[in-house]
Amino acid sequence: MAAKAISGIDHVMIVVPDIDGAGRAFARLGFDVQPRGLHSHLGTANHLMILEKDYIELLGIVTPMPVNERYRQIAAEGGALANVALASESADQAQAAWTEAGLRPEPVLAFDRAVDINGQEERAAFRVVRLPHEARPGIGIFVCQHLTPQFVYRPEWANHPNGALALSAVTVLAADPQLYAAAAARVFGAASVRVNPDGMRVETGAAPIRYVSKAGFARLFPGMAPPRQDDHAAVLSVRVRDIDRTLLLLKNNGVVFNRPTPGRLIVPHSEAGNVLIEFVA
Repeated sequence: MAAKAISGIDHVMIVVPDIDGAGRAFARLGFDVQPRGLHSHLGTANHLMILEKDYIELLGIVTPMPVNERYRQIAAEGGALANVALASESADQAQAAWTEAGLRPEPVLAFDRAVDINGQEERAAFRVVRLPHEARPGIGIFVCQHLTPQFVYRPEWANHPNGALALSAVTVLAADPQLYAAAAARVFGAASVRVNPDGMRVETGAAPIRYVSKAGFARLFPGMAPPRQDDHAAVLSVRVRDIDRTLLLLKNNGVVFNRPTPGRLIVPHSEAGNVLIEFVA
């Protein structure tokens, strides 16, 4: 994609079978989980965890509809880190760039949801462009244009007890990480793709997407089991202000975690919506 069409990761979407239960689970991890929002015309609900310049979205199905069929399937399989949403100031420009790259993106989809801002209802509005399943580089990808960022990126919503500041990385487990190199190059540009000993790293303009083999996963996340054995997005890494503060919160809340090095804490997928959560200093 043309570099000017995207500017890094805007948010990640974790599809869950139980939206309320997932909200409680992430609150236990020390996130300030925002109240449930409902998406117009999509039959879905979400909880957001707003960070400094990006955020985590938990998405659940409330009304089965054709437009949410894929998400229903993911939820029925136990949930997953399903999508990376890329930031863009123009969904139309992003769609044109992906069309030029031969990726056959879906039409621009506009929707909104109600948000409570200091006791007053506002509408957070978005325009998104999704890639078809066959064009995705091992994880769902779509572009998100915020029409009303002031109703999403609220500084008062970004004060998390665990000290979370920003997304640090998304890690995809793959039998052969380099099989996704061509698809990633078409989505992000060839210069964004770098092969490394553990697999592959894709620069998005902000937090990278890492692709690792099973052996690479075992080295990077010792003692942790992936959510599944097939190719999937397995880990969400989050940068925190004070790793010792995060450790204390997890201990006090009875959360199971591994500490492979002093600057990292890894929470198993059983504690966090079928996704490993890595907190990094």
